[in-house]
Amino acid sequence: MIKSTCSCWILWILASALLFGCIERELPVPAREPGLINLAEANLGVDYDTQLFYSLTNNRVESSCQQKDWCVALRSGSDSGFTYLMVNSSRAMKTHRTESTNLDLEIDLENMPDEEWEVMDPTGSVSDSTSSLRLLPNELVMLDLGYNEANVSIGIARIALIDIQNTHWTLHIADADGANADTIEVSNRDGYTWNQASILNRIENQIEPPTEDWEICITQYMELLDGEIPYLVVGILTPTSRVSVYETSNVDWDLWKTNDWTALEFSEAWNTIGYDWKSYDLSTGAYEIDFDKLFCIKTEEGREFIMRMLDFYDENGNKGNVTFEVLER
Repeated sequence: MIKSTCSCWILWILASALLFGCIERELPVPAREPGLINLAEANLGVDYDTQLFYSLTNNRVESSCQQKDWCVALRSGSDSGFTYLMVNSSRAMKTHRTESTNLDLEIDLENMPDEEWEVMDPTGSVSDSTSSLRLLPNELVMLDLGYNEANVSIGIARIALIDIQNTHWTLHIADADGANADTIEVSNRDGYTWNQASILNRIENQIEPPTEDWEICITQYMELLDGEIPYLVVGILTPTSRVSVYETSNVDWDLWKTNDWTALEFSEAWNTIGYDWKSYDLSTGAYEIDFDKLFCIKTEEGREFIMRMLDFYDENGNKGNVTFEVLER
């Protein structure tokens, strides 16, 4: 993972290198007028097993982890009667709500229909139809722990939120059949959006940096194609309320550096940047970048950024290396 501040003549050299590089599907990046930009690379690995929390403000990765390092994250929902629950969808994790407070409830997992498992909504919205982001007090929730790096199913666990304090949550954790029950405390940290824990290791394990230290998470995650078909993709999420995004196909950087953003409809959906800034070409067996997507990003502190994706491969042709350019207005 490296980053650097470059002027446009360096970008022009990069574009020329891409044209004559070893990957046939790479195209030269359209030229722009001179202006200060930051060129960044974030390497997820060829198996996409790394998650990166990136600061556009500081132009660097603030924190990183492996997919196996955490399972769930909690956030207070004081006005809504529940705690927010985020699962690590990079492992294709799912939840099943039992609507029961009996922590020893007998459940026939082998005959449970697939539709009773819920994939976390990648937009981050919470509604009556998308309850996966809710964790109600004392309700037993079955947690599909997804897959490991060898694409082997990890298994299923039981969790329940059995106590809420200002400083922490207490989770009941057990095996799928209710055996080996245990409890862990997950700290409610000031200055953090999500508070993470590993159900596999039954410990809290804070990976995400303080809220104001990052804007985007570069990761594999579960997208819902056509709003309902779960599919693992690699992209960029913004699971924090301090960041909103506007997407445009107008890539005139000079325009977006100076125009008025107040009338634009910015979205707080986590997957507004998402994954479809790239597409897979079956004829070449490689990913191609859509250079006509430009993202305007603003924070609640009033900082504004312009970002465009450039590549998904490193200089040796290995996938999983996300290259992008970003400019603060």
